[in-house]
Amino acid sequence: MAQKNTQTRWLGSDGYYQIKLTCGTIVAEHRILWEEAHGPIPDGFQIHHKSHNRTDNRIENLDCVDTVTHKRLHVGHRLIDGVWVKTCTQCGVEQPENDFPTKRYVEGVRMTRGNCRECERERQRAKNGHTGDRFTDGSPIFGRHFGPRSS
Repeated sequence: MAQKNTQTRWLGSDGYYQIKLTCGTIVAEHRILWEEAHGPIPDGFQIHHKSHNRTDNRIENLDCVDTVTHKRLHVGHRLIDGVWVKTCTQCGVEQPENDFPTKRYVEGVRMTRGNCRECERERQRAKNGHTGDRFTDGSPIFGRHFGPRSS
């Protein structure tokens, strides 16, 4: 941190260390540290704390990522072999992001559930009154398909 330019350092209400520069500007400490080590932050990019600890401003804990990637990282997605995956809130299985078809909009606001395709199908069937098991072994009927569908 450039001590010659700083006047005050404190922990902000958002959990990030803030720096008040001698010119009066208030800047998040991790942004100053990143810029000192790597140069200016490009437009549309943000500084991500890899450990998710907002007070850990070590350079090795900071990463410069685009806004979409930053959002994904903070909602529990992981990038594995070039594919974004997330964990279903219902069954707990980690699956590719494309297997979560529950994006819908209400009055322009995106409403998203964390259910995978199969769990969302099960939830919808239960909501519409389709409850219980068809099979005697207790396995659920939701999401099962055997043979050709009848019209």
